[in-house]
Amino acid sequence: MLTLADLGDRATLTVSETAELLGVSRDVAYESARRGEIPTLRLGRRVLVSVPRLLTLLGAPIDGADVDEGSPTTGGESDFL
Repeated sequence: MLTLADLGDRATLTVSETAELLGVSRDVAYESARRGEIPTLRLGRRVLVSVPRLLTLLGAPIDGADVDEGSPTTGGESDFL
């Protein structure tokens, strides 16, 4: 099972890896990405999830720094569509 500690220096995850990390089904992760609830970017035909933006969304520390506890955002519309 993928955990936050496994992310290391990765910049992106696949939607399937994100589903595993969040403990949701692949279908739920893809639907959430489509709705913009999970921060995605598109490279060609690939849909990837930005690790820093996902960690911010989850309120998890990035590089040992505490993330602001304010209301996180996904940075606007998803690039999934």
